[in-house]
Amino acid sequence: MIDEILSKGKFPNVLLVFGEEEYLVDDACRKLFDAAVALDTTGMNSDMVDGEGMSLDAVLTLARSFPMMSDKRIVWVRRFEKISGAKDKKGNDLMATYLKDPPASTFLLLSASYPSLDGISTSIQKNSATAQRKIKSQKAPIGALLASATWIEFPRMREMQVRTWIRRRAESHGISIDDAAIDFLVARTGNGLRELDMELNKLQTYAGERSSITVDDVTDVVGAARAWNIFELQKAIAKADAASAITILTKMMEAERQEMFIITMLTRYFLSLYALIDARSSSDRNEMAKAAGMPPFAVPDALEALDRLGPARVERALYAIQRADATIKSASTEAVIVLQQMLADIFDVEARR
Repeated sequence: MIDEILSKGKFPNVLLVFGEEEYLVDDACRKLFDAAVALDTTGMNSDMVDGEGMSLDAVLTLARSFPMMSDKRIVWVRRFEKISGAKDKKGNDLMATYLKDPPASTFLLLSASYPSLDGISTSIQKNSATAQRKIKSQKAPIGALLASATWIEFPRMREMQVRTWIRRRAESHGISIDDAAIDFLVARTGNGLRELDMELNKLQTYAGERSSITVDDVTDVVGAARAWNIFELQKAIAKADAASAITILTKMMEAERQEMFIITMLTRYFLSLYALIDARSSSDRNEMAKAAGMPPFAVPDALEALDRLGPARVERALYAIQRADATIKSASTEAVIVLQQMLADIFDVEARR
């Protein structure tokens, strides 16, 4: 819908953009606001205000004011969820009243974070009875907006969706990024889109005239020594190479305290292998990937690791990681020693220091 509005240059009288993916909400609203403002040659008919400390009555008064020497007034209210005074003294819903006859000369853009509504546009049809009940249950002014205004939701992305977003974001900058680089970028940065976008900008600058980004680029820019990182640790574990795994882990900890990152990533890794124990009966790689929560290209290596380690060791690994997590959080033992012992327990060998 955003692209359609931008391409046609026709803005609805009232547009609510909300969701838990605040970066996407803000990015979409910035594009809409800039495009609408660009149509006003006077530069005197746009307002951007923050909902914090503002009343809805003040916002609607601003929205009702006529544009000066222009056909359109643009009002963008950021953090609309912070707005106060949704009803008048008689208890009437101010937004519902405004929506009955919104001025055609105003484009009122509202951006908000409403986590309680996460997924309303994707999990159920807007015009279904379930959707209508959920909409009617909302308090003023959100209920009136969902019922009568145009709205767009950006619910929180799943991990695989984040990976797709990274690839498309990179492509929008004219560069490609391979799957291993995406995996490492997410592992080091997390799923926050704002942070990921910042790292992509750094990577593009680092790549210079090159049109592709590799895992080596991510290693150089985002962090972790090339030979001592979580993926090399996972490779050593997959090969059942206890000595190399303990060495890599120790080097990682010497370079940077990252015990919780290591535990998180190994937990995810072994949970994927555990899910493959049953999922491997399927002949469809995509189905196996979906069950294990991994990209399809990673399935063959994961199956090979599962064959080498065996189901019993995978299960033992999950218990060992859980114990290490609890010990690090509750005991005074050095984290590197706890993690070394964790690997020793997984491989049933004596930890080397």
